[in-house]
Amino acid sequence: MRALIVGAGAVGQYLAARFELAGHDTVLLARPSAVDQLAAGYMLAADGTSYKVVVPVASAPADAALQEPFELVVTSVKAFATQGAIDSVRAISSCDHATVLVAQNGLGSEEACETAFGAERVVAGALTTAVERTQNGITASRSGGLSLAPLGSLPHNWLLAAFELTKIKIAAVADWRALKWSKLCINLQANAVCAILDWPPDQVYADKVAFSIERRCLLEAIATMHKLDIAPIGLIDFPVPLLLGAARTLPEGMLRIVLASRVAKARGGKLPSMLLDARAHKPQLEVDALNGAVAARAAQCGVPAPANAAVTRILDGIIAGTLPWDDYRGKPAALAAAAG
Repeated sequence: MRALIVGAGAVGQYLAARFELAGHDTVLLARPSAVDQLAAGYMLAADGTSYKVVVPVASAPADAALQEPFELVVTSVKAFATQGAIDSVRAISSCDHATVLVAQNGLGSEEACETAFGAERVVAGALTTAVERTQNGITASRSGGLSLAPLGSLPHNWLLAAFELTKIKIAAVADWRALKWSKLCINLQANAVCAILDWPPDQVYADKVAFSIERRCLLEAIATMHKLDIAPIGLIDFPVPLLLGAARTLPEGMLRIVLASRVAKARGGKLPSMLLDARAHKPQLEVDALNGAVAARAAQCGVPAPANAAVTRILDGIIAGTLPWDDYRGKPAALAAAAG
């Protein structure tokens, strides 16, 4: 298989490394400033082993590595960069007939790719393997895998065979909306609230007020899924239906213990991406595609979602510099008051 990975962040490098080690003809599409460093190779720490990986890297449509036709394009950029990824793929003629696998968090990227490429070419993906940048490359957890669901009527079963040698656990799912909403519920946990409070997950889950906001965000997502008639599904190593059932039925104190253990195990010590990006003063975060997407879709179907709306508004304000971070940093009561 010949595959183009669009986006050379941690997830993009991980997928490119797995493809390359499996013998697939793989190219990373990266920013020009990153090409030289990536072209020299990087380390993948996974499966209890370290691998040196050298993947061809390109940054412009005219680059030699992009001239032969691709069977697969994987978008692995942050959700807010989806349109830029689409524009890049459209500019590369060798991608004209490729299947497009959307390996991004949040809601909205699949619909954008469907508009650009047609439903029959697009496959939704949910990666549950924790991947983290290191000084020399990336590290990946032993747990998790990649679940796939086509947007159109074509099953894309050939993708399952293509992934067989990559050592990525793979699963086929029928309903792509259920896939993305189930992954969304995972991504809501210990993410935006951590970023606003500037706290790691264990500190958020140890605080009753902070956890109550986490729980409200999750319950609003569950209510919106119910209104939209979307049932949660299990993802690789993540029993999402059980977790959401616990969120609905367990007393808050017991739920805090259950989720704290689950989140800590899943993250493997990795800090939430939004917290890392906020501390790095990144100009944009994925909160609009996560909590913001819940709030927007809840409003469309008449479900109240004040916690998700407040978390989105506050975190966007902090990143834009229109809200002082110190008004909320380490102050869960202030966040709870804003959430109503």
